[in-house]
Amino acid sequence: MAKIVIDAGHGGKDPGAVGPAGTKEKDIALAVAKKVADYLQEAGVSVKMTRTSDVYLELEDRAKIANSFAADYFVSIHCNAFTSPTACGTETYCYKRGGKGEILAKAIQDELIADIGLTDRGVKEGNFYVLRETNMPAALAEMAFISNPDEEKLLASQGFQDKCALAIAKGIGKVVNVQISIPSKSEQPDKSAESDSRLYRVVAGSFSNRANAEAQVERLKKAGFAAWILTEEK
Repeated sequence: MAKIVIDAGHGGKDPGAVGPAGTKEKDIALAVAKKVADYLQEAGVSVKMTRTSDVYLELEDRAKIANSFAADYFVSIHCNAFTSPTACGTETYCYKRGGKGEILAKAIQDELIADIGLTDRGVKEGNFYVLRETNMPAALAEMAFISNPDEEKLLASQGFQDKCALAIAKGIGKVVNVQISIPSKSEQPDKSAESDSRLYRVVAGSFSNRANAEAQVERLKKAGFAAWILTEEK
């Protein structure tokens, strides 16, 4: 049985990045991490989470948990951020190319892009502590930019979190040769109450040009969300 550690980034006194509307990275990371763990456990994978609540953990502690568990793979879940609010998309990190860490990162990245449809920023190398100090192949997923107002709205929605979690779980499943099952409609929660949160207005003025705004609308639609362009902020 494969053993996987799922790491929800940040937590406790460390909120991670905070979006323009106040959404905290630590909350999104934990919500998605829990869903990933559920998908993997339902498929028979042995899963350990570095945190299951809003607590602070040193990076050293996260690596120690993974190493003590003797995990086969380690996956850390995050939201990206940048000084420019127009930065967008999804990327996944490995420590170094050419090994199982890169294979894991690519599998996760491919599933995220297929399922959520945001800009593909690719697989990159990252000298992150949790990638460097874990004894097993590791990957760090940056689902979307919480600093981007449109992607912040996506990250805050349960529907989008579900898509990210399923994609990450499927990526891990491909690497450990486990089939991740998608819940039937009868098993899925009723999301009618959150329908308003699935409607997004893309403000053209927040992008460098109209073409970029239109591209964002198409990405949102591919991800299953209703979206349209708003010429000016109201």
